[in-house]
Amino acid sequence: MALLLAAAGPAQADDRARTQRPQPASQDVRAATSVGFSPDGSAERLVLATIAGARHSIQLAAYSFTASAVAKALIVAHKRGVNVRVLLDWKANFEDDRRYARHAINALLLAGVAVRSIDIYPIFHDKFMVIDGRSVQTGSYNYSVSAARYNAENVLVVWNDPALATAYAHNWDANWRLGRAAEQRY
Repeated sequence: MALLLAAAGPAQADDRARTQRPQPASQDVRAATSVGFSPDGSAERLVLATIAGARHSIQLAAYSFTASAVAKALIVAHKRGVNVRVLLDWKANFEDDRRYARHAINALLLAGVAVRSIDIYPIFHDKFMVIDGRSVQTGSYNYSVSAARYNAENVLVVWNDPALATAYAHNWDANWRLGRAAEQRY
C-alpha cells in the first residue's frame, strides 16, 4: 500500500489520510510510507487511521497525551480485541494539574486499556506506535490537542517493515518494564 501523501497536494493528502485505512500487511507487500502534518489536520487523521487499521496490537509511547480523539480511537481498537498498551511520560501527564491528560488517560483506564507511566528519565520524549509488530508511526507529533490543532508537527508511518517495527518494539518493551501501572486520578 503506497500512500505517499507527501507527493500529493495538501488537500489530496488530507483526503487520503482521512479515507484510506491501513490494511493488514501480507508477507509479499513491500514497505511503504505515509505522512501527515499539523496544523492542517492530516497528521491527526493519519494517526487515527493507523489506529483504526490495527488488527492485533498497538504499543504507544508518548510524551504528552491529551487528545480525546486518539484516546477514543484506542478504546475502539481495544474493544474490537486489539491488545492496546500505552506508555506515558510521568511529568507531562500526571504531575501537578494535568486535567486534559487526566481526562484522556482515565478514559483509557476505565475502558480497560493497559497504561503505564515512566519517570526514570528527565523527559520520556518518545512519540511512536508499533502496530501489529509490522508498522511504525513516529514523528514529532505528540498525542495532544496542541499537536493536532496549533503546532507545526509531522507524522510518518512506515508500513510493513517488520525489522523496523521490531527495533521500536524492543525499545518500547524495555521502557514498559521500567514504568509503573497508572491509576485513575480525579
